Amino acid sequence: MKPPDAARCLAKFPYYSRIMPMSDAITTSYIQSALQTLLFVNDSLEKTQKATSSGYKINSPADNASYWSVANSMTSDKNILSSVSDALSLGTSKVDAAYSAVSSSIDVVNQIISQLATAKEDGVNKATVNGTLSDLKSSLTSLIRSASFGSDNWLYNTSDAPAGQKSVPVYFQRNVAGAVSLSYASFDASASTLIDTADASRGLLTGDIDASTLSGDTSSTPPRNYYLIDAGSTAPATGSPIALTDSTTPADIDDMVSVMNVIRTRLTTMGSTLGTMSNRIDAQGSFISGLSDVFDKSVSHLIDADMEEESTKLSAYQAQQQLSSQILGMANTHLQSLSTLFR
Repeated sequence: MKPPDAARCLAKFPYYSRIMPMSDAITTSYIQSALQTLLFVNDSLEKTQKATSSGYKINSPADNASYWSVANSMTSDKNILSSVSDALSLGTSKVDAAYSAVSSSIDVVNQIISQLATAKEDGVNKATVNGTLSDLKSSLTSLIRSASFGSDNWLYNTSDAPAGQKSVPVYFQRNVAGAVSLSYASFDASASTLIDTADASRGLLTGDIDASTLSGDTSSTPPRNYYLIDAGSTAPATGSPIALTDSTTPADIDDMVSVMNVIRTRLTTMGSTLGTMSNRIDAQGSFISGLSDVFDKSVSHLIDADMEEESTKLSAYQAQQQLSSQILGMANTHLQSLSTLFR
């Protein structure tokens, strides 16, 4: 900071302007220097006290317009990052709920396949096995219906329209004009629908799967279609349920096992897709958390005061203020003595 000039000092302290003409040139020079020092110290002390009390070295654009503007922009970006982080947490919960349900569904499907394989053995009571299959299908329906978060279920569709795309914000960017845009991770819930209560054909577990095509028998008439779950869909499946009766033949069971293998394969692929998406969201969450810390440090570097340094400066300015006041007091006494002599 540049010390104030003598004219400003004398204007601030007019008493000395009346006395100094009575003193010699050397004394006048000392007084002007002391006044300049005192005014400079007072200004510096006031700013240091503000920085010490507020914790900021830049409180307003008047302190440093460039730093203040950059710090405000970074603070705004950090707030946006916080919102994106919250959305990511919500998206992670939805993905994890769907992934957990798919993973559990694979376990249930494996049990159904095992029960069907058991039913082919001689002497097995098919009605008993079918009772177990019914319990497994009920369990499968329950866990899929419960795979929701915030009333959003990516596996269970009750709407007349297909489930459609599900999006989760993962990042934002600001262009040179200052406009903010968000980037999204998308998931096709139509491809992940397991149960559809409006149109059974849209659900993996409620729709028909042609066993004759799976076996390479394209000439079979009619096609040997099977579905796993009857959800009471408005537009139901037209094939046969995967269930056992006394009239079920080993060939029928082979068809059911083929259909169940297709279901298991698709569930595995779906689980892999959801797992990959979950990992991507987790990675973005970690990145955003780190970037938010960078913004905090950058803003702090720009506008926060170094409290240790400011405290040291405060003590130094207070000492200089006291010393300057003492010098002026001594000069005042000297001038008063000269004034008495020259009356």
